[in-house]
Amino acid sequence: MLDVAIVGGGPVGSAVAALAAPSGLSIAILEARAAPSGDRRILALSHASRERLEEANAWPTGDATPIESIHISQRGGPGRTLLEAREQSLPALGYTVPHAALESRLAARLSGQRIEVRHGAACEGIALDPEGATVMLGSGEALRARLLVIADGGSSAARIPGVAFREKDYAQEAVVGMVRTDRAHGGRAYERFTPEGPLALLPVADRYALVWTAQPARARELLALDERSFLAGLQVAFGDRAGRFTAIESRNAFPLRLRTVNTPVALRTVIVGNAAQALHPVAGQGLNLGLRDAAALADLLRASPEAAGSREMLDAYRAARRRDASRGVVFTDLLVSIFADGRRLPTWGRGLALAAFDLLPPARRLLAERMIHGAPS
Repeated sequence: MLDVAIVGGGPVGSAVAALAAPSGLSIAILEARAAPSGDRRILALSHASRERLEEANAWPTGDATPIESIHISQRGGPGRTLLEAREQSLPALGYTVPHAALESRLAARLSGQRIEVRHGAACEGIALDPEGATVMLGSGEALRARLLVIADGGSSAARIPGVAFREKDYAQEAVVGMVRTDRAHGGRAYERFTPEGPLALLPVADRYALVWTAQPARARELLALDERSFLAGLQVAFGDRAGRFTAIESRNAFPLRLRTVNTPVALRTVIVGNAAQALHPVAGQGLNLGLRDAAALADLLRASPEAAGSREMLDAYRAARRRDASRGVVFTDLLVSIFADGRRLPTWGRGLALAAFDLLPPARRLLAERMIHGAPS
């Protein structure tokens, strides 16, 4: 019997294994994909996430672009806020990292720790009892573990009796791509709230990663535009604070929904990352929240390896993550709601709020602290 079986080999599942490795527990990762994904997405990681990945010796140093400041504004109204790393006495508020680079670094770390990673090991069924969890694989093999960790986005958690999800469809899609401007970014990210939804630019090497929120029909129109027309529309929506947009590559779109699980624990089971809460990308909280899940679970496993999967450990994990997880969900959902719906807070009210944050350093520092570290337990 394994000590820990992790279903899902993405960043969160791999981080659980890498951070828990010093416990000496036998750990296996079960990944449905036949090989590493090579995903081309750009991830936004907080400075706190960097610290935890460095603790696991899994930080992709040469591939990370620091975010030294974040400019927050709204289209069609006054007010803006500027968050700066120097005000937090940090080298950066966060970083952008290619998914493939983080995946590769975590894989190297797991290999060095002799943690078994099985590709092509799709979970087809789960059986739980007081002594352990059994995972049935597509190959017909059954694996037993004292603790089951579900980190695959939620499909496996839905197999467990009593586990259910609540979903909210934002009726929006995120149009993403890599854009160039005629001005160096200087390590600055932008979050601009528009009537269509948030529009973000994140520095990546000498370019920006774009996340442009729009209604589905508008998103399809944006994907169909030629490059010149797309850049012209982006310039109108964003303004010229980042310079003139000169090129766009790798356009794509995906739907935006909020999904939360009714409980992060079950018998001999912990549910982490996107399997527990999938958030709107505004403020870049999703993966960082998942990595804090991973760190909290790994802390418990290192502190009491013999308690892996016990009721006491599951209760401790639930208590440790309750406040941060719930506040992360509320924070991102509230941001989307108040900036998209003038009935909740009119334009002038949003402008006053942004201006107040800019004029009150303690409030600004608190906002940055919550974005970096989440809510304290």
